[in-house]
Amino acid sequence: MAARNYLVEGLSGAGKSSVYEELIRRGYRGVSTDRAWKVPAGPGMDSVWDEQRALAELERPDPDVVFVCGGGGNRDRFLPLFTKVFNLRIDDDTMRRRLAERTNNDFGKEPGELERMLTLNRLDERPVGAIDIDATQPLEQVVDEVLRLAGCRIDMNDAPPPPWSKRGAAIAQSFVLRGSETIAQLEYSWSGDVLAMLLPYLAEQGIDLIHSDEDQATSAFVLTSDDRERYLARLDPAAFDGALLRRRYEELNGITADGVEYALLDGIAFLRDTLEPLEPTLVAVLVVR
Repeated sequence: MAARNYLVEGLSGAGKSSVYEELIRRGYRGVSTDRAWKVPAGPGMDSVWDEQRALAELERPDPDVVFVCGGGGNRDRFLPLFTKVFNLRIDDDTMRRRLAERTNNDFGKEPGELERMLTLNRLDERPVGAIDIDATQPLEQVVDEVLRLAGCRIDMNDAPPPPWSKRGAAIAQSFVLRGSETIAQLEYSWSGDVLAMLLPYLAEQGIDLIHSDEDQATSAFVLTSDDRERYLARLDPAAFDGALLRRRYEELNGITADGVEYALLDGIAFLRDTLEPLEPTLVAVLVVR
């Protein structure tokens, strides 16, 4: 297994996704469990981690350090595989504000969902042995503390980032619209160039989200509920082989790209999350630039 696996946990609104994105921006390997490992459980139950994919990631010998951000209903069985567990803590007012303001996820906006999260927050719900981190601090300070407690460099590496890093690279975003109103906005955590390569590859597999034979690196694509019906079930990261995706990326770019599979699998999850809310009255605009 990796020399050090770290779990970054927390309730809804605590900032797990933001911490994940900042860790990637600083050049660390990260896994967003909501994107890469999440599979549905029974009715009324929390989602769980795909056990095969989670174990494969946590037991692989490289890289030296992996940060896993997110939770799942079966999380506890994996705790022995983590060097440390960090619990992002926020107060009730911060939770209310963040859940009301966030645009990439509707969970917590319903009164019943919000009350459930507030109740868990007051009960100090967290993994056994977790180290609390004050997540009401600015994001940079939260990540600084995570890295310090993990024994990792806080500053960015001097070496140039890999081309699939988000730093200084093309970006990709999606906007879910009802008429002219933006209902949700999602941002891809890696380079938009990776998504520009992934979209034509998916089209070859019969998942045509670009509706074009052209390989366009800078484009905007409109996705509808018809796309959701056709492709949502097939955009499951667990159904794709990360090693195969990495080889495809390496062949197209003529480089060795150890670690790019994280970005590619996250791209599939990003596209899934873009399609998931679409109904006949909604469309999504996917922008890669």
